[in-house]
Amino acid sequence: MARQSLSAVIPVYNVEAIIARCLDALRWADEVVVVDMYSTDRTEEICRAYPNVTFVQRRDYIFGNFNYGASIAKGDWILKIDSDEVVTPELAEEIQRDVLERGEQLEESGFLIPSRVYFFGKRIRYGVALDPATGGTPYAPKLFRKGTAHHECRSEHEPLTTTGKYGRLKNYYDHYSHPSVSGWIAKMNYYTDRDVERMDVTAPNFRLPHPGKTVVALAKTFYDYYVRRRGYRDGIHGFMVCALNTFYLLVLRCKIWEKHWHATHPQEAHET
Repeated sequence: MARQSLSAVIPVYNVEAIIARCLDALRWADEVVVVDMYSTDRTEEICRAYPNVTFVQRRDYIFGNFNYGASIAKGDWILKIDSDEVVTPELAEEIQRDVLERGEQLEESGFLIPSRVYFFGKRIRYGVALDPATGGTPYAPKLFRKGTAHHECRSEHEPLTTTGKYGRLKNYYDHYSHPSVSGWIAKMNYYTDRDVERMDVTAPNFRLPHPGKTVVALAKTFYDYYVRRRGYRDGIHGFMVCALNTFYLLVLRCKIWEKHWHATHPQEAHET
């Protein structure tokens, strides 16, 4: 039985500090498709040094670039990986042995893979890193047959739209989500800006968030992360992560209010 092939797809922008770590862990992959949003640092130079990398440049939202990379990939299977994620040797071996070698026999169209999440230099086990459905490690659909999954590209934190049956792999990938608070804030600004620019705040069916309900939503969000998902067990790192992810909601809604005010008060906005 012939071994099936795999293409890892990575959307990137200005990731010279971390992309080598990601690519080093993918040397076993038949192909790595890097879709770059015209980085201004050494990202391109570093990526082109890897013989299994296909490097392309394209301007789009992150998930739009992932969809494009998956569409041009040559592999039978697509591995969805971000530049701050690292495939462990154990996971690489499991994918090759249990998926690629047996691909023609498998009935699954994809697999969920568990992750180990790191914030600010420490592994986070609770809060945002805890699956509320199982009370354990979160699993994500990261590996699928080409053509069976895609992103709708409606927001920056939407799930992958999948078809067919999904199994589960046992070994982890490591997600080095944010090395610093400053890095987290920079990403928050990027993601919230991209989400708000998609919104038509003057559409007849648009509902502006209410300030009072926002206060309640913030309290519920922090309670969910810090208490129900036991974020307090990660110590000060856990508090920071839970607090910052609650702050994300506040910033997003403030940007929505700002955009709506500019759209509905054009003269006042112009004068200021």
